[in-house]
Amino acid sequence: MKLNFKTREAMVGYLFAAPIIITILIFTIYPVFAGLYYSFTNYQPTEAQKFNMTFVPEESVSFHLGVFPDEEGLVKNELLSLFDPVTFLTLDMGVKLNAEQKEAVSSFLDTDKIVEDFLAGQLNSSVSVKDFMKEYMSSKSELFTRYVPEFVGLKNFREMFKDQYFWISLKNAFVYSIVVVPIQTLLAILLAVAANMKIMGQRFFKTVFFLPSISSSAAISMIFWLIYSKPGVLNRFLSTFGFQAVDWLNEPNTALGAIMVMNIWTTAGYFMITFLAALQSIPSSIYEASQLDGAKFWKTFWKITVPLLRPQMLFVSIMGIIGCLQVFDQIYFLIKNMRNITISYYIYKNAFEYHRMGYASAIAMVLFLIIFAITALQRKLIKEESYF
Repeated sequence: MKLNFKTREAMVGYLFAAPIIITILIFTIYPVFAGLYYSFTNYQPTEAQKFNMTFVPEESVSFHLGVFPDEEGLVKNELLSLFDPVTFLTLDMGVKLNAEQKEAVSSFLDTDKIVEDFLAGQLNSSVSVKDFMKEYMSSKSELFTRYVPEFVGLKNFREMFKDQYFWISLKNAFVYSIVVVPIQTLLAILLAVAANMKIMGQRFFKTVFFLPSISSSAAISMIFWLIYSKPGVLNRFLSTFGFQAVDWLNEPNTALGAIMVMNIWTTAGYFMITFLAALQSIPSSIYEASQLDGAKFWKTFWKITVPLLRPQMLFVSIMGIIGCLQVFDQIYFLIKNMRNITISYYIYKNAFEYHRMGYASAIAMVLFLIIFAITALQRKLIKEESYF
């Protein structure tokens, strides 16, 4: 069948776009749906690899029975009477089992064959748990091939709304956004205006303003740690005016504010580029007309520049709020108390420190819905307008 030109053109286009489409599906779409699924389960990452764990069966059986295979006078039937399948798996092999798996082990684990191979010296090689269970389970060995988290429904979400640290982290994230976004947006506009002026050293100032945005977050955090620490630069400077030293990062009343200052400094230069591009697209005739009318700098700034930057301000505010609600790295490097954590950091702690990936996924879904709702509301209330 001969394809028409438009169909062939579309096929070629999709072929060229296939790498990015596949990348988005694997690294964006799939994680979203996987996170949604895990939010309704008790998924624990440490449990996910338990059936791939390797062990030496002979050692586990020896611990369980309290004998060695080369001892004299061992009787198979006597050893079988001492063998408890569930205890053997949970305590001596170290495998955590659910109720269904315990019942299967009690009913279908071939203890006769295990003891026989133990006495014959055939259990002295390292083997994975799943391979061992395939070998010695007469039925239902599929229960031990891969970890399947238990579906718990809305349990994670009910627990979340009773969790004081969830509310603390959410409140901190909102306070962080409310303070940082307006200041960084205004500062980015001022930096863009300064960088757009025809003055000596313009390129140097553009580089200096933008440099923090491309620097390593870890390196910047360590620099600010040196500034904020009790014997640090800031306290030494303040001591010249008679102020007592403050432990800025360990004091709950100052820690979050200190991180806000650092975040504003590092992100204002990044958003400056957005406003700078917009400023350079504004016709110079508008400013020339305002000068002829006798408008001063600040009046021109508030009456002309700011209104014409409204589309970019919407973009910057949306990206700023998303970034602030998701702030993690600075909190991870610098904050040591639970009263100043943000919601992204709390997700990390639950997933990778408390090993509660299901609960962390539930919090992540709530954060996703909050960001989505705020973004939709912003786009509805603040219309994008194009003047050129």
